[in-house]
Amino acid sequence: MKIQSLIRENDRLVPVEVELSLIPGLPQIQFLGLPDQAIKESIHRIKSAIRAQGFEFPKAQQILVNLRPSHLKKSSRGLELAVALGLLWESEQVPKPAEDSVLVYGELSLNGSVFEPDDLTEDFETSEDRVVWTGAGSHRKTPFMRACLKELRDLLAPEIHPAVAREYLIERPMFGLDLRFPERQAELLKLIAIGEHSLLLAGPAGSGKSTIAKSLLSLLQEPSQEDFHEIFRNNKESKIPLNWRPMVHPHHSTSPLGLIGGGVPPFKGEFSRAHKGILVLDELLEFNPRAQETLREPMEEFRIRLRRGRYIEEHPAEALVIATTNLCPCGDWVPQSKVVCGRSLKKCQSYMERLSGPLVDRFQVLFFTQKRESGSTVLGADILKHLEEVRLFRKKTALHDLRFRKVSARWSWEELIEDLPRFYLEELFPKEMISRRRDLATLRVARSYADLEMCEKLEPRHVERALKVTYVPFEALKRLGC
Repeated sequence: MKIQSLIRENDRLVPVEVELSLIPGLPQIQFLGLPDQAIKESIHRIKSAIRAQGFEFPKAQQILVNLRPSHLKKSSRGLELAVALGLLWESEQVPKPAEDSVLVYGELSLNGSVFEPDDLTEDFETSEDRVVWTGAGSHRKTPFMRACLKELRDLLAPEIHPAVAREYLIERPMFGLDLRFPERQAELLKLIAIGEHSLLLAGPAGSGKSTIAKSLLSLLQEPSQEDFHEIFRNNKESKIPLNWRPMVHPHHSTSPLGLIGGGVPPFKGEFSRAHKGILVLDELLEFNPRAQETLREPMEEFRIRLRRGRYIEEHPAEALVIATTNLCPCGDWVPQSKVVCGRSLKKCQSYMERLSGPLVDRFQVLFFTQKRESGSTVLGADILKHLEEVRLFRKKTALHDLRFRKVSARWSWEELIEDLPRFYLEELFPKEMISRRRDLATLRVARSYADLEMCEKLEPRHVERALKVTYVPFEALKRLGC
């Protein structure tokens, strides 16, 4: 007899085929297919539970349990219920269910009580309309139907729990919405929040870099229930209650392993924990150079692929990266500023040399903060109100243009140039760009400026405006100290 159960693969549960066969021999259970120690120990619970519930354990028959695929190491908390039910069905002590493919996942006690493992609700996803046989006592909602047993003897009359869509309580944080931002910073917040562009903030201490980074979390788009389920499952090991997108703030002493993950078997790093949220790298120049360099691939590919020995794992890394830094030990050294301090120019230059050029090129926007900003101010709540109007415009546009289902920081080169005149790209688009990556960043930021103006088509004027944050500051950073 063949039954479907679940085994653990990384951070989720995946189906495994459990095949039972009774052959002449000693009355014992033998697992095949690389079971771990926890599965092997379940043999005694299965025997005790079957006898305690008044059923008969097969005599003079050996029970072979084959787990397929057989070449993978198996780890599972609920495989024992599948074996117990399969044994009762195979020995015809209980009628087999009508379903062609039965999925069973539950834990047994020695007296035959059945429990639902905690990870079933959180880690199992299925698009099929199927019933999962498990334990009773859990009142959590699941997107699949469950047949719940309090004890093995309830097998003929399980308690049916219908499928119910997951509903998470999502609550927008309020930090920054009651603050007033200088007009230049307000425009930056709108740009980053609507397009989710990676941002490098450089400037003196006390100029608002950390406040900008924290306020961005309150201005991001509200996640859907599907997105939040992915966020919840991705951060369940941290034991931190979540009701919004995550903000991960690693200390600058964090190792490369801690940032991107690794080990044997590989585990997730801080970058993956920030998936669909914000990764704040405060004091970027204080991070170990090797740790800085590990960020280059996930910032561009939005994923992390790890190979450690025979293990190969891929983790999501679709996070908005915000880095803050001072450009010199005193913190006041920025382009077009006069600094008077006791340190030599050589000392300041050597400090800034810690900043990796290839890593800086991965940031789509570079912004120099100032201690005193002139001009009017904008309330954070008004910034959010404008962003919500823009998001409504993008949602309506996405009905006939599928490109708008993604934030502009995820648009490809082909999607971006679709609206621009060919003559502009060949003759007028700036040729002095240092890399194709800068070109792409400029067009993505230009697309966000078009969104803020609620324009469906990307126009050259948006590109010219984008150059002021994607090209000019990067060139100024190169000339700093010359």
